[in-house]
Amino acid sequence: MQVLLLATLAGYALATFFRVREKVAGQSFRHHSTFSLALGLTCNAILAFHNYTSSELHLHYETLFIAGALSLGITTAITEHGLKETFFSIFSLPGSIVLLFCSTFADGTLAGGHFAQRWFAVHLLLSILGECFFLIAAISSVTYFYVVRRLKKKNRLRAVFFFPPLSRLDDLTCKLIGAGVTFFTAGLAAGFYGNYSYFVSFNPSFKHMFAIVVLAFYTFIIIARKPLKITGTRLATMAVIGFFLSLGLITLPDNQEHWQPMLQQTQEAVK
Repeated sequence: MQVLLLATLAGYALATFFRVREKVAGQSFRHHSTFSLALGLTCNAILAFHNYTSSELHLHYETLFIAGALSLGITTAITEHGLKETFFSIFSLPGSIVLLFCSTFADGTLAGGHFAQRWFAVHLLLSILGECFFLIAAISSVTYFYVVRRLKKKNRLRAVFFFPPLSRLDDLTCKLIGAGVTFFTAGLAAGFYGNYSYFVSFNPSFKHMFAIVVLAFYTFIIIARKPLKITGTRLATMAVIGFFLSLGLITLPDNQEHWQPMLQQTQEAVK
């Protein structure tokens, strides 16, 4: 597994290097960057699958970090090939590298038979994918603010040369939020289906309700964008606020209820 981890890190590191070279030097390394990203994603996927299936009744924190790295990598690939934009890869791929490094120091497990169920794996991956798209939408928004600031300082050449145009950033932010809503909705649906079908008694916790609030917030942005003219700095601000709201799903104190929604006196039962 150490070989897989090193291969994943090498793939993501090379993919980042080639993308930075493309932006800075203006040279095309299409085949090199595609192969290195494919190498990183393949090794990351194998590593995540091995870690997840190696323990049937436990979920290691290490697996969560590896799944997060894989989700960022998948989000990067979708953004590059679906939206034809490589700028955000400069940030997302190093994020995957950081998560992989953190996985080597992560210690501890979460217990529960539901972690071995396929629906939980689907719920976990889709939910994290949604979060990753929200993250990149926030990065797009912060970039928007930075470019606006540069243009106001009349540093037009540097602002336009390296960063995507403002109209492009605005459009990308909206599309990234839309992709995040799609994956996040699918992840929540898989989670609620699994909880109601797997547990004898399931009582949604505050964290489950907060996840719905986050989803509703992003859905509102998509629906009300044209009627309320949520564009430019307004859209960027709401995208950043939404991402910080979504971080609450990780930092809120009732993690145990989120990962173990079953009441203590309730026994597990597979239908």
